[in-house]
Amino acid sequence: MNPVNTGGLILLEGEVLGAIARHRQRSKIAPEQGGVLLGYRRDPHLHVVSASFPARGDHATRISFKREDPSHAAKALRMWKNTDRKIDYLGEWHTHPEMHPNPSSIDKHAWAAIRAVTHEVMLFVIAGTDEDWWIGCGDHNGIAQVDPKLVTAP
Repeated sequence: MNPVNTGGLILLEGEVLGAIARHRQRSKIAPEQGGVLLGYRRDPHLHVVSASFPARGDHATRISFKREDPSHAAKALRMWKNTDRKIDYLGEWHTHPEMHPNPSSIDKHAWAAIRAVTHEVMLFVIAGTDEDWWIGCGDHNGIAQVDPKLVTAP
């Protein structure tokens, strides 16, 4: 359920969740990973069908990820153009080096900057080291977590 849009659903395709899950920080030295979420806005629903993944120009440490490689924006623009502007930038994903991930103050600040420049509902996903996820939706009023009992993923 979309906690921001009443009656709205959030669908993250299993293939996308599986690809993100493969980037989990399973070793003690693995850096954070991240990218953008792409899909359809079918008001009030969000449907994630693709994502971008870490690239050479990104900056990653054990406890941070900065999406700096132009390939993320290029993929989003290419998909937007190739689908007649139907596939859109829906949000961000990244990993955390913790079993049960929660947004850091850095995450909240970065997401606030994203929400400040759009009127759209945005989606934010954090993959923990094990099977746990943190998923939330936000708009200019704030961010609300998706009920974790409803999240099923590979």
